Amino acid sequence: MEVVNLLEFMNMASDLRTLDFARCNRELVNFLDLMTEDEQFTNSIDLGIIYINQITSDKYIIVDGLSRIVSLSLLLHAICECYKKTTEQNTKAIKTIRQKYLIKSGKPKLHLNGEDADIYSKIINGERLSSNEKNNPLFVLLHNFWSQIKNEKLKASKIFSMLKKINITLVDTDNVSKRDLYYKINSQNRELNQIALIDSYLKEKKLEKEWQEIKDVYFVEKQDIILFLKDFFITKFNFKSFKQERLYENFVNYFETMLTYVSKESLIQQISKYAMLYYNILNVNFPNDSIKKAFIEIKKHDGEDTYAYILDIYKDYYDGNLSESILIEILNTIDEYLRNRQNSGKNIDFNELIQYLNAFLTCK
Repeated sequence: MEVVNLLEFMNMASDLRTLDFARCNRELVNFLDLMTEDEQFTNSIDLGIIYINQITSDKYIIVDGLSRIVSLSLLLHAICECYKKTTEQNTKAIKTIRQKYLIKSGKPKLHLNGEDADIYSKIINGERLSSNEKNNPLFVLLHNFWSQIKNEKLKASKIFSMLKKINITLVDTDNVSKRDLYYKINSQNRELNQIALIDSYLKEKKLEKEWQEIKDVYFVEKQDIILFLKDFFITKFNFKSFKQERLYENFVNYFETMLTYVSKESLIQQISKYAMLYYNILNVNFPNDSIKKAFIEIKKHDGEDTYAYILDIYKDYYDGNLSESILIEILNTIDEYLRNRQNSGKNIDFNELIQYLNAFLTCK
């Protein structure tokens, strides 16, 4: 644990990388707002803990604290943009700022992921952004910095006086699970990329190829795989309600529990089988016309909240543990419930119907 100046940390680092699943959220820091709180900068400004993994003396992986580092980088770039082509002295200062804090060997020091990486690289390299890209939080904050510096006529020297007062506490995570720490710190963030976390977990288990194949074959739309995992875990854990922000946590708990009974290869094959069945449910993909007709009616009557239960009984049918006639009878009963719910305008509790259907299955 070490207290350092954030600006100096950016200077001493030659390479700042992020975790595969880390994304810039909308909680970026407007450092210029800090200037109004203490215009004389008599006090140091504590921006809290930044968790890192130090690879070499000047190379780091940012485990948590990415938004603060991105925000500072954007402010430094905004300063360069505001003062370029003004005086020869400013031109030299801009070159120094970029070399010390933003660029190493002609490339950005900071490496982001996904869309963030493309937009950040374009910003730092002065490339043109599309109208859609300009809606990204990175560009919005950059534009705000640029506007404030121009409108309030802020001098670069004053901004740097403030930045020299900003301290952070660096904590190295060398012997800690970086993914679990990141998840624990950010678990209340509803925008957290749960699928990216699961991707990372399965990559660690050396099941990246199998998992990617499941996603490619059955879930072209990202939202579909979230729906699948939600309903899959409802059947496995008997959830009455499901919190999407705990998707990764539920996946790991399920996977680690099941690994005490079966191999990881068997387990991913089982998930693949359920994924195939859920794909058929979502896309009404059934060779049997009677089953297909029953599913079309359920879909027509807004039966999405019944898919978890249907996935369970469809699996029994697929495995030969449930006859076609009983499956169709259950599906028609579910559709009758959905019709009544639509006609009444009331959200009738589906759990009551589940109890009846389970009793029906027991009798059969």
